[in-house]
This record gives sequence, structure tokens and C-alpha cells, in this order.
Amino acid sequence: MEQALPELPCPPLPRLPVRPMDSHKGLFGHALLIGGSRGMAGAISLSGLAALRAGAGLVTLAVPDRCLETVAAFNPCAMTIPLPDSNIGVLSSAALPIIESWYDRATCIAIGPGLGRSPELSRLVCEIYFQAPCPVVIDADGLNNLAERGHWRQPCRGLRILTPHPGEWSRLCGCPANDKQEQRRKAIGAAKELGVIIVLKGQHSLITDGLSLVLNATGTPAMATAGSGDVLTGVIAAMVCQGLTPREAAHLGVYLHGLSGQMAQRAQRSHVVIATELVEHLSQAIEESHLHEDSGR
Repeated sequence: MEQALPELPCPPLPRLPVRPMDSHKGLFGHALLIGGSRGMAGAISLSGLAALRAGAGLVTLAVPDRCLETVAAFNPCAMTIPLPDSNIGVLSSAALPIIESWYDRATCIAIGPGLGRSPELSRLVCEIYFQAPCPVVIDADGLNNLAERGHWRQPCRGLRILTPHPGEWSRLCGCPANDKQEQRRKAIGAAKELGVIIVLKGQHSLITDGLSLVLNATGTPAMATAGSGDVLTGVIAAMVCQGLTPREAAHLGVYLHGLSGQMAQRAQRSHVVIATELVEHLSQAIEESHLHEDSGR
């Protein structure tokens, strides 16, 4: 018999604070997004675009030097940092001191989109994961590199939001990707044990801090395209930058991401929604979420 999930409170959908009339960019945080590699510059570029559209005041993309021009050309509103890279086009360990020098300027860090995998990257990701003082969103190859080290279940300096799909969560927790209920139970247990927020992506994505549980109601199969998760990474980082707690940021970010997909599918009248179309509908989704305070539960 399949074991039921724990009975945990389901909090209401968070809302972004109303922006004061005398707003300036410094009030809405600084998102530092780390990722990209040769051949995968688009992933971190999508995350940056999503963070901008979702409302972060400042967005900086820290990328391998050889990818800088490609990423910078994607959107002129994001700033860029060139980081040392290896001969295969991924970040090298020499990038760590530069990234650390930005810790006091970042409201939220996200790492993973398009990052690639290597032993050096695994060490770099672990250092950032354990030592960064601000909230950190870990996605994609950030999670895969974390899993390579095998000791991620240790205390961190700041709050962490992990956003794995079932395959990535399998590598982290050891539970088969096709065992949905056991994966969810492992996510709830790990979140409670470690004090992290876990977003287990998929149909009815699970968001938990181990003390509360949300099964997201928005989304569509049309979102099953490359880059969709990179957009979510940027959205969640932007929610943190605008003053939401990491748990609230994950909850609202997942909801808005799915709602954007539904809106994009209706607008395109297509069975497929590409990642840039998700970004295009974020503003509409944010407006809609403010009209329906009790939605998304």
C-alpha cells in the first residue's frame, strides 16, 4: 500500500509587496546568477531575463569569459562578470575568489543554469553552497555538481532553495526518479532535517520547507521544453530580491512560472511553449496573482 504524505499546513499564496511611489532599483535587490558554459550560454541568459522581468532591481550574470559577449548580447539590461574558465569552456576554480568578492553585494545568488560538470565545478559549487551568506537557489548542473561531492547534507551559512527535477533529486537523495511518492517523502524529510526549501519539479510541483507543503496547481505539459527550468530559477531569485522569504519565493515563483506557461499556451494556441514565451507572460501572471489572493493552493 502506498504511504500517504505527511499532513502539513498549506500556506496561502504569497504576494509581492506593493511598490512605493518613490521606488528605485536599490529597493528590489541584486540577483547574482552564476552559470553558462561553451555551448550553453542560453540557459543563464534566460535566467537573467526572467529575473529582470520578475522584478529584481539589479541582475548580474557571472559567466565564463569566453561566453561573456554572447550572454551580454542577449539583453542589455543585465550586467555581466567575466570569470576564469577552463579549456573545455566551463568555470575554473580560479573563479571562486571573484564570486566571493560579490557576496556582500548580492541579495540572492542562483547557480546552475548551463553550468556544465567537472571536478573543479563540483568543488566550486560546494564552496558557494556552504559558504555564501545570502539565500542561494541551486538548479540544474548546480545540483548535479553538488551530488558529485556526496556530502551536501551539512549546515550552510545561509538559506538554500533546491529546485531539482526527479532525475536530479534521484542523484541527490538516492531514490528512483520514477517513485514519485517516495521522492516527495524524501524531499519533505530532507527539507526538515537541513532547514532548506526544496522544489521538486513536475506535474503539481512540490514546495516544502519540511514544516509546510504546497502542491502547485498551475502549469501545462506545453512547458516541457528546454529552458523552462532556467526561467524558474530567475523568477525565484527575483522573488527573494523583492523581500519574500525563501519559502515564499519558491511558492510564488513556481505558481507564477506555471501560470505564465498557461497564459503563453493560450496566446500561442500551441502544444508547445518555449522559454522566452514564458518570460513574455510573467508580467501578466504577476498581475493576475494579485487579483486572486487565494489562488495557487
